[in-house]
Amino acid sequence: LKAIAVRGFGSVKVADMDKLLDLAYDARERILKCDQAMELRNYGTPMLVGAKQAIGELPTKNHYTGVFSEYEEIDGPTIRRRYWAGTKACFSCFLACKKNNVVRAGEFEGTFTAGPEYEGVYAFGSNLMISNMPAILRMNYLSNAYGMDVISLGVVMGFLAELFENKIIDEKETGGFKLEWGDYRTAVEAVEMVAFRRGIGDLMAEGVREMAKRIGRGSEKYAMHVKGLEISGQDGRTHRSAGLTHATAARGADHMRSLVTVDQLGYRDVAAKRFGEDKVERVCNGYSEDFKALAVKMHEDAYAIRDSLIVCWYSVGWPPVFWMDDFAKILVAVTGEEEFGDVRELFKIGERINNVKRAFNVRHGITRKDDVLPDRFTKEPMPDGPGRGQVVNLDRMLDEYYELRGWDRNGIPGKDKLLELDLADVEEEISRIR
Repeated sequence: LKAIAVRGFGSVKVADMDKLLDLAYDARERILKCDQAMELRNYGTPMLVGAKQAIGELPTKNHYTGVFSEYEEIDGPTIRRRYWAGTKACFSCFLACKKNNVVRAGEFEGTFTAGPEYEGVYAFGSNLMISNMPAILRMNYLSNAYGMDVISLGVVMGFLAELFENKIIDEKETGGFKLEWGDYRTAVEAVEMVAFRRGIGDLMAEGVREMAKRIGRGSEKYAMHVKGLEISGQDGRTHRSAGLTHATAARGADHMRSLVTVDQLGYRDVAAKRFGEDKVERVCNGYSEDFKALAVKMHEDAYAIRDSLIVCWYSVGWPPVFWMDDFAKILVAVTGEEEFGDVRELFKIGERINNVKRAFNVRHGITRKDDVLPDRFTKEPMPDGPGRGQVVNLDRMLDEYYELRGWDRNGIPGKDKLLELDLADVEEEISRIR
């Protein structure tokens, strides 16, 4: 089951419309005063390319390193200046972060695409060591047209390129096809091959985990995935909380469910508000494991509420303008239910959601053994850039995360925690597994 479509014919009654409008106007003013929000408005998410390059977290060469020497060819300002073709917005959103782009000349002339977002730029750009932006726009267009995920596809291509580089696979096995770093024409061809499952594209369509299983010969070392989902455009070596996020997210290396930005982009005032002044230095240090388990748990629970309210990811993620107290005020205005005004109650609801997700996974055999990262992040030091020499101490963060969650050392929700969250039925089932 992918979705349930519901068409409504009634109206939605708001308990206190005047209050809701006041909150909406206040939100608008706060966003307009946020410099990062205005950058998002001007450039869309590709503005992150330069920010990540600066801290050594722009995944390059299949996550081998975090810096790309040609990043300026694919960053937000460059895309805006050379390819911008209009702006789109979600309903009633004045921020309008979605940018359309078009190639006006050259071999990909006429290519028009929505986006790409940062993840598409990273996946088809720095990840493949490609700085040809028209080719990236073309790959983004084709991925959208064929209904393929840009992150997974880009990581699959990076995996294949690294296998060729290390002579684990050769052209005899791929029908004469060879993908090398920076070869943008072959990369564009590969997108079509995957879409139509032609040649090696048939295997690539299965994702890096399945590719590694079938190819063998040590190829697993270069498969950048968690629980079968290809890793997105973050690197735990220079953004520790992202490493824990990738390892623990319910569906694999998912950056959308608990990604912390205060230790990535340095929102010290936000960190002080959320964690306290005494923790700011260590929370905002992306190269340290300190308080990252707390940060990931807190944001994972907050994001569960955000997603339940169907509120934009950027509202609390990046730039982090709003927080749970804002959601509490909105909920009370909309529903008239004062219990939603208690931020602690909202966090409890978020925690309940995440424990149900974990229990579902546990029922299907997911435990600590699956909350892992590729060795590239835990055993291979970052080779260059600002984070040179850094690796992820995942075990330490997992221990702290499980303890904060009330789970055992194997990552299974504990009885006391499930009962505290009014999940007696879940506890009954998990008790037979624990």
